[in-house]
Amino acid sequence: MHLHHLAPLVGLATATSRRQPAPAVSGPRITLTVDPSATFQTIDGFGFCEAFQRAHAITNLPSPWREEVLDLLFNTTTGAGFSILRLGLGSSPDSRGDHMNSPQPNADGPFAWDRKDSGQLWVAKQAQRYGVQTFIADAWSAPGYMKTNGRDDMGGWLCGVRGEGSADGTECKGVSWVQAYAEYLARYVLAWVDEGIPIVHVGFVNEPNLIKPYATMQSDGYQAAEQTFALSVALGGIGLPSVGISCCEGQGWSYARDILAEIQDAGAEGALSLITTHTYKGTPAKPDRPLDSRIPVWVTEISPIMDRLGMTQTWYRNSSENEGLLSAINIHEALVTGNASAYVYWIGVGQSSAEAPFIWAPNLKKNVTYANMWWPNDDDTVIEVPAGTAPYTIGSTYWASAQFSRFVRPGAKRIGVRIGGVSNYTATLLASAYQNKNSGTVVQVINNGDQHVTAYLSTPSLGGDPAAVGRECQLDTWVTDDERKLELIHTATSGPGIEREVTVSRRSLSTFVLKCG
Repeated sequence: MHLHHLAPLVGLATATSRRQPAPAVSGPRITLTVDPSATFQTIDGFGFCEAFQRAHAITNLPSPWREEVLDLLFNTTTGAGFSILRLGLGSSPDSRGDHMNSPQPNADGPFAWDRKDSGQLWVAKQAQRYGVQTFIADAWSAPGYMKTNGRDDMGGWLCGVRGEGSADGTECKGVSWVQAYAEYLARYVLAWVDEGIPIVHVGFVNEPNLIKPYATMQSDGYQAAEQTFALSVALGGIGLPSVGISCCEGQGWSYARDILAEIQDAGAEGALSLITTHTYKGTPAKPDRPLDSRIPVWVTEISPIMDRLGMTQTWYRNSSENEGLLSAINIHEALVTGNASAYVYWIGVGQSSAEAPFIWAPNLKKNVTYANMWWPNDDDTVIEVPAGTAPYTIGSTYWASAQFSRFVRPGAKRIGVRIGGVSNYTATLLASAYQNKNSGTVVQVINNGDQHVTAYLSTPSLGGDPAAVGRECQLDTWVTDDERKLELIHTATSGPGIEREVTVSRRSLSTFVLKCG
């Protein structure tokens, strides 16, 4: 899908501008009642990834556009305030194409990290400057010399894991690389820590059911359990016992459920800090109920790439997977149906619109004229950017994640919220509520219907905050829909327990933020 017909970029000022209160509209009347006595998971945050050379889409941008993009990603008042950055740990012998170069590309060479990691270190440093503290590092595969197929792509198993590579006739030559791979990852994490980037969790495999012409490695839950124990030993041995181990980046919810059951059967669940999953494929691919674990569950990768529709600025047209409204619904399902503690998108900034990144920033040295910016990159011509026009474009999925991330901060507790009223209309609404640590109560409401809805919003005890009693409170309403992108449309003041009539526009994500004092 080529996007050269899209509307001009929505700039930062427009994205956060304040309008007059929306006029009253006729429609069904429903109730939204926040219930702070019902508590669920703690939210760890929202974020994105810049692995597989994608970080260069940011580093290659000239000023001031690079700074604008960083603000869009990390600024907590004018941007999304993303709080999680997912890093890719390389396994390839070089950095060509989609390769992430390994600091030890062959068995006999030294461990030599290049202190760039395909541009990811620079991006991580910028994220840290904005206050990001949560970095998760994932390896898609072990280096090829450690695997049964002798290469880091096209699947293959780690030599020596249960049932793999024990015969002398295989690429493994009867040698186990289980502990060596664990030590490799531990050293890799230490390299990042030595640069001042505190890796909170590390994963050793990604989508272990896949065989693809990029870094992939196969594993079942029993093999993952073996690797988990080895990695725990290696991290402790190198002085990093506090770094958690995450597993196993299943391709979808059912894959995560199956591999988790095997990890539990092997007795390794207690050695993990996170259960990680994607929501691309499976039966089901998306959450149908929480996973059976007390360990936090993160959705660590999702992107509208399964139907190959590419990036769009359209918020809603026909519920296509690349539209922002469906992305908001997916976030709601992950948090409410799946009880997930974090939601991490695939690519934050990328050079291919086909990959549907949050922000498309094509390489200025590898594109055509501005009129055809949305066509695939070539290797010959230089882009022509009219004066005053930014060479990047914000996709609609950005606004969905941004509206959750800016207001639902790390450490927030998901609390109860009940929808009542006319059943024909409540069926089109999705609602979730959150109590932030120090910044009030947030209610997220998605209207997936074609009619504006009048709602009676009630927060009787302000999330159980006794300090709010007797203090003036402010209720801000933020909206993203076909016309508005993360806009503050109304502000009102009241006491700490409010009962207020609000309007939820058609096909929208509305965020109600209540702060007192």
